[in-house]
Amino acid sequence: MTLKSLAIMTAILSTNVAPALAQAVNSCDSYIANAAFLVFPPAETTAEYADGAVRLITLDTAGEPACCSYHLMVLYPSSDGSYLECSLVSSTVDYGYYSIFVNQAQVLRDDAEAVSLMVPTEGNVDGEVIPAAMRIDVDLAAGTLAASAP
Repeated sequence: MTLKSLAIMTAILSTNVAPALAQAVNSCDSYIANAAFLVFPPAETTAEYADGAVRLITLDTAGEPACCSYHLMVLYPSSDGSYLECSLVSSTVDYGYYSIFVNQAQVLRDDAEAVSLMVPTEGNVDGEVIPAAMRIDVDLAAGTLAASAP
């Protein structure tokens, strides 16, 4: 873990000064879930867990809106395992994050039943960039995803 990522994670986990950002889980049936919005290089902006069954993909809607154009696409198995579900995690229904640090995600749980992650982000509150995070919980048996602020 780099010094910068350690500082970001420490700020997220040790302070209550910055307001928590809301989390919204949406379907991938929107313009946001477009391959053109994949953030490069993918080695730094994508990740796999549960032997590749859960995949995180960082998307950027071409800098629009400037405050919060980053969204997280999560692919995970359906309840019967026959296909992949797709969900978009954003800070609100209308806005994403200022940035998302998938390559710095902290694994809380990664086993045959579930994957739980804490993903560092940056949000925008009243024009100020603040450290934040999103918690992602995938129930592999139920084929469900939940997202929350820590």
